[in-house]
Amino acid sequence: MRFLKLTSLSLVTLIFISCSDESTDTSPLLDNQQFTGDFFPLSIDNSWDYDVENTDNDNNQVVDSQDVLIVSSQSATGFTLSVNQGGFANGIMSGILSSGQLTRTETTLAANGTIGLPIDGLDFEIELENALLYNTEAAIDAQLSEKSGVFTQTLQDFPITINYTLQSTQLENLSEYTANGTTYNEVTSANISLNLNVTTEVSFFGITQVVSIIDSQNILSVDSFYAKDIGLVFAEADSGYTLNTTTVSILQQAGITLDMLPTSLSVTNTQVLTDYSIN
Repeated sequence: MRFLKLTSLSLVTLIFISCSDESTDTSPLLDNQQFTGDFFPLSIDNSWDYDVENTDNDNNQVVDSQDVLIVSSQSATGFTLSVNQGGFANGIMSGILSSGQLTRTETTLAANGTIGLPIDGLDFEIELENALLYNTEAAIDAQLSEKSGVFTQTLQDFPITINYTLQSTQLENLSEYTANGTTYNEVTSANISLNLNVTTEVSFFGITQVVSIIDSQNILSVDSFYAKDIGLVFAEADSGYTLNTTTVSILQQAGITLDMLPTSLSVTNTQVLTDYSIN
């Protein structure tokens, strides 16, 4: 296995990098008003049209596009959605909803599909296994599902380890919610977040040290809003990361640059419902 090789000064600096303090939030959960009903109608040929806006927050570049989601098939285990006639999903939430099968009850929506990592150069997909996308009976900030794991791959010929935690959280049930100038009654909302850290190993005179390339941070957070008898009416996804500046500096001293990874990245992806057809 190939390790990064550093100078003695670099290694000493790495060994004495301090760790940040961690705190645990023990705040009590807040009660949520109780909703029941069909917050994502799943019948063959149901469809939803969205305007999608993708904003690079580093340079304020905005790309506008559209998504069309259609319930394309049904099996004994759930429903499958297609996006843009089998094409690429422009909205983050469109991609999640169309990545596999969905199952619905009067209070929940669950996904069996995949979610990809929104960082070029780090290529893996996390499988969603009956992951709850919302639960209208859950308290505000209640955890709905969680999955943790480890991936290994190479980055510029060096081995890296990616530790991740993917979780969904119930947000507020709203009597009214306005999106794109339209007010919807009885709307449930939820969040999907992906936290990860990326490490590699450096070697000097036979001594191996694990160093952080990306410290533990949320690299994806998606808030979604579902209206009763309609479906997803709005979603906003924030994705991005910041490289560990100390590690970057040390690697640069050793003549190593992470060309495939910008120092930081911040992108906001929104999709808003413009039309729908429910059978």
